[in-house]
Amino acid sequence: MKSRLIGMLVLCLAIVSNSYANDGVNLKDGFTFGSPVIKSIQAIAFGPENILFIGGNTGSMVYAIEINDKKNASKINFNIDDITAKIGAVMGASAKDIKILDMAVNPLSNNVFFAVSRANRGSTKSALFKLGDNGLQEFSLEQVNYSKKEIENTPATSAKFWGQPSKTYTVTDLHYVNGNVIVSGLSNEEFSSGLRKIAFPFNKGIVTTNVQAYHVSHSANETNAPIYRFLPVKLENQWTIVAGYMCTPLVTFKLNELDGNNKLIGKTVAEIGAGNAPTGIISYRYNNEDYVLVSNNRYSLTRFKGKDILNAKAIKSPSREKGVQRKTINIGSVLHLADYGENVLVITRSSDKKVYTLKKVSKDNI
Repeated sequence: MKSRLIGMLVLCLAIVSNSYANDGVNLKDGFTFGSPVIKSIQAIAFGPENILFIGGNTGSMVYAIEINDKKNASKINFNIDDITAKIGAVMGASAKDIKILDMAVNPLSNNVFFAVSRANRGSTKSALFKLGDNGLQEFSLEQVNYSKKEIENTPATSAKFWGQPSKTYTVTDLHYVNGNVIVSGLSNEEFSSGLRKIAFPFNKGIVTTNVQAYHVSHSANETNAPIYRFLPVKLENQWTIVAGYMCTPLVTFKLNELDGNNKLIGKTVAEIGAGNAPTGIISYRYNNEDYVLVSNNRYSLTRFKGKDILNAKAIKSPSREKGVQRKTINIGSVLHLADYGENVLVITRSSDKKVYTLKKVSKDNI
């Protein structure tokens, strides 16, 4: 078991190192020391060298923050009942006023970070929480090394999507890969759904590629529905964006085609189900097979083989076809998902939508 765990961790580090390759570039070029004014935290993701990327809709910014986070001693309790109540107790709020918007694992420390929003009398306060050896604590973003990049071409203030201000979908997810921060969300373009590629360090412009996908449940090609969750995945040496939309087509885009020149048409490879939101995507290798795991608020966990996604035929027309084969693992409604070596971390929601629980689940059971 010990040798297997070491092997899994080595593999995870190899994958991380590959996607984090920086070719000798000083990643902290342009950083300043101080306390960034972060108006909102919608999505978080780690890059190399203890750099945390934060995407926010209020203010339309992406931040890169060097965090002081030391490797844990493997004493973390990953099974936390009513985690929003525990976060609320720290922030002086009740559980119902707390939302966990994202979850990410620092590959250098193995500590877990949470993007949190607290509602208070019509306003919201964003915060970052860390789960480490000392338990669940708020993580300060004051007096840090950081840089920032303003997102261009954001939706108009008056624009609406799904009855909500389109600006709240400026950033839906973000990831670092191969020297770039990729950000999904909406813009002010006619075809507003897009993937923004931001070279890092933040000393160049933003390349925005408008994307289109066939939506099986809606029987339509859609250009204004935002990608809700995505992940850059290397499948058989090909970098691919695996993207999940609401209601819930799974769509792939080639990473090297995010060039900003044309509207990029994705390949819809699977339909997970209507009335559902994808809440997380991870990839991992298990028993010499590459897998992509998607968490859902209605359909729990859905596992695909990487080779099936890569070689799938596109779904292009109204059909009952569900696309590539998959395995469904029912552990209840899943709100967040993260890879953790031989395990996955999930935050599940009770059937009455009141209690949120952090759990560690072995990949042996998936």
